[in-house]
Amino acid sequence: MQKPKLSKNVLFILIAVVMAGLAAFIAVSYIRTTVAERTQDNRPMVDVAVPVNDLPQGAILQGGDLALRTIPAEFAPADAVTPDNHTQFEGRMLRAPARGGAPLSASALVPLYDQFSRLIPKGKVAYTMSVDENNSISGMIAPGDLIEIFFVKDATTGGNSSQGASAQVFPLLQKVKVLAAGSRIGEAPTPKDGEEANTSTGFSSVTLELDQYQAKQLAVASKVGAVRVLLREIKDTSPGAATGMSESQLLRSLGSGDSADIGSGSSRVEFIIGGKG
Repeated sequence: MQKPKLSKNVLFILIAVVMAGLAAFIAVSYIRTTVAERTQDNRPMVDVAVPVNDLPQGAILQGGDLALRTIPAEFAPADAVTPDNHTQFEGRMLRAPARGGAPLSASALVPLYDQFSRLIPKGKVAYTMSVDENNSISGMIAPGDLIEIFFVKDATTGGNSSQGASAQVFPLLQKVKVLAAGSRIGEAPTPKDGEEANTSTGFSSVTLELDQYQAKQLAVASKVGAVRVLLREIKDTSPGAATGMSESQLLRSLGSGDSADIGSGSSRVEFIIGGKG
């Protein structure tokens, strides 16, 4: 039986298809190689510390706010915060907003004793109030903390010593930001060699971020009564106390009975009327 012969036309078509496929493969490989060579970045790279999220002006830099990012060395600031030196900048305050993912420079962080007015947001004022061991939470208030302030009016405030006067406490200011504790503006003193870091540094004043009206309230309250400071958890944004408390309310809550009888037990006289004897 005679085998069928392959015509020259079919043979030429098969050769053409194979050649076309080979040419396409070579072209694709060439294009990929060329693109890879031209897009390859051979510039020197460096590791820098960048904010994970956008940070506002006045924010206190914490270790958890930073992440590692590798960028071309030409884009890194000369004083860039890096994974090697970021710990020495933790606890400092930002003098301007910082964008998440952008290299952070040391000059964007306020060193101790720098120009303090740069930290005050527009429309706010810095108000310094004296504190004692109690009002400074034993010296543990730090820049960036949030505090609440209560106004305490005692029974004789304003010279009022009339019968029935009692001590009262009122919520005055809530979620107030501490800008400075004493002269500390976000940078803790560096301990000397062989010394342990002191986490509780004494100070006699705190500087607060207030608006004009709040500053007036606090000035008057400090003059006519006493103020008490309460320290909030750093991320607590819940509303504070809405109402105050009087001495009589406190005593009633402790089960003392009718407040009208408070303090009068020893001075009451009992009269017995009626009967003959």
